[in-house]
Amino acid sequence: PAYLVFVHILLASFLAQVALGNTLGAHQVLVVYDSRVGDSVLVAEHYAGSAKVPGGAGGEPGVRPGVQVFDLASAGVPVTATNGTIMYPDYLAQIRDPIRAHLESNGLVYRVRSLALCKGLPHRIDDPDNPLVGDTPSALGPLWISGRAISSSVDSELVLLWQDLDEFQLDPFRTANGGYIRSPMWRRSRPINTWTNKNVKVQKEWDFVPSGNALTTVGTDTTRHLTPGDMMLVCRLDGHTVADVRAMVERARNLVYDVDDSTFVLDESDSNGVADPDPNSELDNVNDPVSRDDDYETTRDVLLADGRFDPAKVRYDAERTVAHFSLGPNVDFLGQGLLIEDPLILLTHYGRNHIGRPSQNIQMYEESFNYAPGAIFSTMESYNGRAFNGLGTRYQQAQVADFIMAGGTFGIGMVWEPFAQAVPDSNRIVRAFVLGRLTWAEAAYTAIPCISWMHVVVGDPLARAIASSEDINGDGVLDIEDLYAFEQNPVDLNRDGVGDNVDREMLTNEIRVPDQQTFDAGRDLLSQTRQHD
Repeated sequence: PAYLVFVHILLASFLAQVALGNTLGAHQVLVVYDSRVGDSVLVAEHYAGSAKVPGGAGGEPGVRPGVQVFDLASAGVPVTATNGTIMYPDYLAQIRDPIRAHLESNGLVYRVRSLALCKGLPHRIDDPDNPLVGDTPSALGPLWISGRAISSSVDSELVLLWQDLDEFQLDPFRTANGGYIRSPMWRRSRPINTWTNKNVKVQKEWDFVPSGNALTTVGTDTTRHLTPGDMMLVCRLDGHTVADVRAMVERARNLVYDVDDSTFVLDESDSNGVADPDPNSELDNVNDPVSRDDDYETTRDVLLADGRFDPAKVRYDAERTVAHFSLGPNVDFLGQGLLIEDPLILLTHYGRNHIGRPSQNIQMYEESFNYAPGAIFSTMESYNGRAFNGLGTRYQQAQVADFIMAGGTFGIGMVWEPFAQAVPDSNRIVRAFVLGRLTWAEAAYTAIPCISWMHVVVGDPLARAIASSEDINGDGVLDIEDLYAFEQNPVDLNRDGVGDNVDREMLTNEIRVPDQQTFDAGRDLLSQTRQHD
């Protein structure tokens, strides 16, 4: 009946406004740059605008003029290391503590939920007792198992900005049983503002989890439990050149994925091709049973079950031979490999860890593809986030920076050896970003199993995507107007041959974001407030 359709639309409109208010907003992002580093200024200026970032080219309106900005030079600290690597004591004095002080002095402690680090700031924290140990897996492994793994990325350490990880127990860096910290946001596809950050400055009570050499929080005092609300969603606006970064940010604007012309590369190696429920010897499904879900196969199955994207362009490959090594047309591989010419929006690849590899230019495979705007990089390679700030790669592995140079838009990389169980989950990126409505920052952190570790998230934290099939009225925006248009002319979103109530529900769910989760979170927040008032 018409009145039921009208009620349905009104409810969807209301829920959309509530839910969208809980996603990350520009006013909650702090852009961090250093005015003494030319590239840093130019990137910050392009993103935030010349009015907020003086000393640049001038005349820049800013891609996100509503963000907050902080110039590290204003804190009177020395210039941070320009070679990409900083020792932990210098990280505290030159990066973490100045950001803390700025937030406190400007009343932003509870407002800012995300940091955007600009090109030129270091991306690796080194171990003062074992310099560069993170570049050698065989040396880092014993340190990690013994609880002395100090190496991390700057970005991942800043996620727990308010936690004094260096002061706990015996370890000079984390704790006596140090390792990575299990991320409470992993696999939790909710907007960041659905979690309160009222306890963000409360120091947590840590305990060691033998399975995975990881840390978690314990105890009866819930204010000392780590929650997603205690996390700062840290992203990096970085690349080989300022031009690369500017182009990356521009590609993320008004992002619409073409459901008929978007390819997903899921290139595994020596796999059984089945989404196994239990861990096995596959790199995407090894070790810690708590953290694996056979990622490549699961990503494939999520896309096929959803139905919005052309199933013929979900290019999963389980084979180990060089003939099954996926690559693009833009680099010469002497005729080897599996050629894919269609524009990609996801590159999830074993890369250098693929058993069968081309004999030439293996380190350039990520540069060989054609990329659509919004393309995402997440590969099974330990050092794929190393080559920022002039650093090169190791072991001929693909690089996020090279991917961005070749036309990519987003990526998650690792700056030191992370070990296989810490590699991000592409299926979570697909669920929360490609098929979902979270911002890039929120979606990326739902995919990362651990924090205070080796990861960098590259790309505009505020970017969001929609699928072309959902933009029913063709205005480039997914909103209530598309639901009105659907009621006038139902569209087959899931490719089952008919536009029906299933498609209506799919569209409604996308418009209102995860509304049920939002309301559930609202009840949780209200409960917490009553408990602690």
